Amino acid sequence: MKRLSYISRFSRPLSREELLQIGEVSVRNNKRDNLTGVLFSFNDIFYQILEGPDDKLDMCYSRILKDNRHKDIYCLEIEENIQERKYPDWAMKTIILEETSDSLIVPLRNILNTITKNYYIFSKYLPSEVIHAVQNGYNPIEWDFESQECVVLFTDIFSSSTLAEKLSPREFQNLLAVYYNIVNEHIVKNDGEILKLTGDGILAYFDISKIENSLNAGIEICRELEKVRDNTNYLRFLYSGIGITAGKVLKGNIGSENKYDYTVIGDTVNRAARVENVSRKANYFLIFDQYFLDYLKNNLPYPIVKIGNYRPKGKTEIISIFSIEEEFVRKKEGSFKNRITVK
Repeated sequence: MKRLSYISRFSRPLSREELLQIGEVSVRNNKRDNLTGVLFSFNDIFYQILEGPDDKLDMCYSRILKDNRHKDIYCLEIEENIQERKYPDWAMKTIILEETSDSLIVPLRNILNTITKNYYIFSKYLPSEVIHAVQNGYNPIEWDFESQECVVLFTDIFSSSTLAEKLSPREFQNLLAVYYNIVNEHIVKNDGEILKLTGDGILAYFDISKIENSLNAGIEICRELEKVRDNTNYLRFLYSGIGITAGKVLKGNIGSENKYDYTVIGDTVNRAARVENVSRKANYFLIFDQYFLDYLKNNLPYPIVKIGNYRPKGKTEIISIFSIEEEFVRKKEGSFKNRITVK
């Protein structure tokens, strides 16, 4: 047997009647599956302990992760190979802490509230792959490096240092917010994993099976930025290059006991940054190389155009680079050269 503890937030307000109904359904299901435990609720927080046979508990927790009444689910602890149950007589007792007058409950309320709030904050800073691991009770710190074929996408704002100097701090902050909202949305929507915000850019990767998604993400980002530049304010200066390549990377934890970072490293990552850098000189915002094209075996609904060849800094190999023929991917005549004269 094993025991699992998790905490989550309500995805919507739940009435007392709904909470009691959740408890009643849990009791029936848990009796059927030989699971016991307790469910606490406080404000918009669930805290639940489940114990029982491994397979039945895993199935139950899998249903919880998919339950649209929960959000920000955080697995606090999984205890393996337990010999005795802590709640042998409770198929699922539901305790609504707001209705409990015991003074000992007050610290518990504060603890639950603090844990949930901190988890929500951490989830905004950590890669979703790490968050999903924690939700499922795994410890990402224990992950070893693994070699994997994937697509790496690197994007960066043109002349961000100049913009930071010439725009007011509030304007530059808003420009970055617009940029990150667009880029983050389309990477995540296309099943990409955002690993790092670089200050004025993003490092992301896609599973190699999602290679077409990665190109779609780049195209959609270019399209949205083109719309944003129709503004008459400082957003008209928001230009960005996108570089995409594919190949083997090492994925896992780097760092020490003081600080870990979950990321991908290797020549493929470096190549994505170099390919993106070509976009500053080429007539296209979106650039991908021959490595990416070699993996991209299916036909695309976009005409591919060869931009030329280049030799990355520090390399002897000459690489062919490409883009697609779409109006919003191609730079307009003179638009980028004149953009830096910010008043």
